[in-house]
Amino acid sequence: MTNVITWEPNNFKSNDVITNDEVPVNIRTMTRSENDCKFVAELKVEAKKNEYIHATSAGSLNTIKRITERNHQEQDNWFYERNFIAEYNGDPVGILTLSFPEDPIPVKSDYETEFGCTDLCGLSCLNCGLDETVEAGTLYINYIYVMEKYRNKGIEQHLLQMAKTEALKNNISVIFLYVAFGNRSKSLYLDQGYTIVNKKCCCIWCYMGICGFYKMEKSLVL
Repeated sequence: MTNVITWEPNNFKSNDVITNDEVPVNIRTMTRSENDCKFVAELKVEAKKNEYIHATSAGSLNTIKRITERNHQEQDNWFYERNFIAEYNGDPVGILTLSFPEDPIPVKSDYETEFGCTDLCGLSCLNCGLDETVEAGTLYINYIYVMEKYRNKGIEQHLLQMAKTEALKNNISVIFLYVAFGNRSKSLYLDQGYTIVNKKCCCIWCYMGICGFYKMEKSLVL
């Protein structure tokens, strides 16, 4: 398990971070433990909350969290090396999920026994909108999400730094992600050296209930 102290607040330099807390941030790889699977599942569903409501209903969120948690516990070992948990003062507060080229296909969640036909159709459309091809030489950030009460403490920046560390370790030259139109995180990514290279908007509203996304990239080639 990778376990790295990535930030001591007094030494961190960023105009976006406003904190006087003498608390380090620890970023580690996810484990198969019940606590990790539950935490990561809850934050992944929370990160895509509006999309899941569009695909099903608000009343389905707890079921989706439970299925996602179970799904995480059924994965092969490589899967946990792609998921990172940020801890603040010992508490889990954020997640980062990465996809590398030629990663195996994760075990798929089994929704059939939990939902009716209408919700299954919505979830199928949502999955189509979420699917992304990761080309050779690139790294895709699937999820980067920090609990609301812990934002603006530099945690997001250090999750991005962990993505960069993993990319360099695997000879990756480009990191990319998508951010929804109107999402304030776009400014954070711009500040961290990401640039907008494309837009994804065709049929996105039908799939996900969002007008569209900016595709943002960061080149690691000096």
